[in-house]
Amino acid sequence: MDDMKDQKMETAAPRREKRRKLKTACCVIIVVLAAVLGVAGNFLFDFALNPNGIYTMKMMQDSQAQQAKAAGHGEKQDAEERKARAWFKRRRVSCSMNADDGTKLYGWVFAQNGQRGVTADMNDDGVSTGLSAISGDEPHDYAICLHGYTNEPIGMARYAKRFFDRGMTVLTPAARAHERSGGEYVGMGWPERNDVVKWAREIVRRDPQARILIFGVSMGGATAMDVAGEKLPSQVRCIIEDCGYTSVWDEFALQLKDVFGLPSFPLLDVANATCNVRAGYDFRTASSVEQLKKATLPMLFIHGDKDTFVPYSMLDQNYDACASKIKQKLTVHGATHAKSAQVDPELYWSTVENFLEANFDA
Repeated sequence: MDDMKDQKMETAAPRREKRRKLKTACCVIIVVLAAVLGVAGNFLFDFALNPNGIYTMKMMQDSQAQQAKAAGHGEKQDAEERKARAWFKRRRVSCSMNADDGTKLYGWVFAQNGQRGVTADMNDDGVSTGLSAISGDEPHDYAICLHGYTNEPIGMARYAKRFFDRGMTVLTPAARAHERSGGEYVGMGWPERNDVVKWAREIVRRDPQARILIFGVSMGGATAMDVAGEKLPSQVRCIIEDCGYTSVWDEFALQLKDVFGLPSFPLLDVANATCNVRAGYDFRTASSVEQLKKATLPMLFIHGDKDTFVPYSMLDQNYDACASKIKQKLTVHGATHAKSAQVDPELYWSTVENFLEANFDA
């Protein structure tokens, strides 16, 4: 009997040791995987949202643009774009504002009969004297033009000049972590929605008779849709968005697949958790679709059917989600991302003009 017990004990001891080693190995693997995912998640966050990251989306885009230019097939500005950018630089007046969280935001104002080429200092109320050009005198029409991801306000020159020539005072804010605006990380339109509301309220404070259009392209389009779900001054008359995405999660899932050839799980989940900690917002919560369910203002949705950066299919998703009683959509055939106004300017601007005549001027 004693011999049998000794044999069982001798057999059990190696088994226990194997189980202990297996558990240790599993723990090590879990720790290593967690560390790898953490590093990967932080890399993706920095790549997409940190302009000061080691390697960013903008760096990649700039490199691709340089390579294309060197190969002789880089993107060329058309005549309207060149003239609009020259006008933008000549006419712009600087302004700034402190966001509700203290972030200092900058923009450019193009006032009817206003000053030209002036940089303004900030007043005690946190808004720069650049907005002093908004005096409440006629005309009372305003357009807030919102630029795209990794772009700058001058990227809206084509649109700003069109609205200015229509008789509107134009404000082109720089989104957080873009151009001169403060902010450590790109907000993809989500924190910016509150900033746009504050810009609109500042216009109304200076001109209670104001009529305001909110217009955005790409990330600016998503921002405009996010704004649609917020409580806005009654002076905001309508919103036009061009090629905005359905949500930050949807757009990043697409880019993760296209740029890195990777599925969204688990890397995007980790990057989202990182964003919650570092930037204070959630990719899924930052949803234009959900914001549009609360929209009440007239809205025009525009998208090119050859857009692959923000897929054309997102047009119908956004449009269908919009709760506004007055809504309209325009497909520009043959247009890639943010190129609708260039591909068919006559259709684009006639549609915009008809929409404004019905919902802004009326």
